[in-house]
Amino acid sequence: MLAVSTDWRRARLGAADHAMLEFSEKLTGSPSALAELDLAGLRQDGFSDREILSITLAASYRNFITRVADGLGVELRRGGSYLSEILHAFGVSEAEAKTTIYGDRQTAREGRPSASRGTPRRNAPPAAERGACGIETNATDKVLFGALYQEALKLTGPHPMRNLTLAFGLRPDALKATLGLGRLLGMGGSGLGRRLEAIIGLVVGATAWMPYLGAHHAQALLDAGGAPHEVEALVRDPGGTSLAGPEREVARYCEKLTREPGTMARSDLESVRRAGFDDRDLVTIAASASFENFLGRVGAGVLVRPEEDLAPDALRPFQMEEIRAAGAKN
Repeated sequence: MLAVSTDWRRARLGAADHAMLEFSEKLTGSPSALAELDLAGLRQDGFSDREILSITLAASYRNFITRVADGLGVELRRGGSYLSEILHAFGVSEAEAKTTIYGDRQTAREGRPSASRGTPRRNAPPAAERGACGIETNATDKVLFGALYQEALKLTGPHPMRNLTLAFGLRPDALKATLGLGRLLGMGGSGLGRRLEAIIGLVVGATAWMPYLGAHHAQALLDAGGAPHEVEALVRDPGGTSLAGPEREVARYCEKLTREPGTMARSDLESVRRAGFDDRDLVTIAASASFENFLGRVGAGVLVRPEEDLAPDALRPFQMEEIRAAGAKN
């Protein structure tokens, strides 16, 4: 277990566990690089489509909760018994574990250049060859899923995420939980307004290069009155230099939280606070950006295909027009 926590590649794992962790690592670091071959590899190691969906959901959830903690500066538990090997694996010393890492260590780190993990590949996403996504979508509980599907269409309209919703067919329980979060953190329920919700989702999609998510939020920004040049500018530079005032600070915060959550510092929250947001807003912004990281990775992990009703101005920045055209032929 310790080896898995510090360097899973050196752990003595069976082929199936290794394949599962390799897929999860790829989904975390390079979501757009996943392809049919990755799903086929998991099936070859004995995973069913329901299990593939569950692996995707679990890895995506970790991307969510990690960013909530880092984005809000959640500290390690004072006096907690943490193994030194695990602390060192995450760049923390035993002495630092007894202090406020986020408040002290991260503030001290602000002046240092951050170690970039590299820019995600900005190519057309390898979406499923046919259908809504790359896994089976036949609902296991048709009554429950049918009701949740209709709710999802309303929450994510007027250009609903139909195919992403269908991808949850084998796990309607997970769809129910996801919609519960969505009603609070996005989909018009965050209290931030449709335009800012769209900006947050677009920034996350462009930063991690998750085209399905990005194209939907590009469409949402257009629906909220945004212009195509605003969409293109945010995709080129998700850090928000094309924006002004509070929107710029939110974009900058969400871009950093998506790109390098472990480098978040107190000053990142303070910059958003100075732009006019209170603590409740800060929690909502951090959780909303983290939720979009979850949604985008679910879509990338099971190769969700873009729907036909998205506008060319929403698809073009993410190079998805050819993907939709290919889907129309199948």
